[in-house]
Amino acid sequence: MRIDFNEIREETVKEFGGGKGCLILRKTTKNRVTFIKAKLPAGSTTGMHKHMIDSETIYVLSGKGKTICDGETEMLSAGSVTFCPVGCSHCLINDSNEDLVFFAVIPEQI
Repeated sequence: MRIDFNEIREETVKEFGGGKGCLILRKTTKNRVTFIKAKLPAGSTTGMHKHMIDSETIYVLSGKGKTICDGETEMLSAGSVTFCPVGCSHCLINDSNEDLVFFAVIPEQI
């Protein structure tokens, strides 16, 4: 299965999950797996949210920031990966002066 994010309409979500600022993303779902390429602008955050029926793997393409997953803070930068298992809560924080660009895979757990 090939996905070309250039062919997917970009959307801007303000205050994603109760966060601050916005999240700019392109996403598609295939076979109960959601694929996202997103940009979290400088100073923006996603709200803390729980993955009830899925997990999420995030690969940072560029920029810096951090994630909090079940109370544990991890620093993120280009080339790093973070994983939020099903049943856990997490958020992303861009506390840098540049955009945090990432690719995420969210498979629904069966």
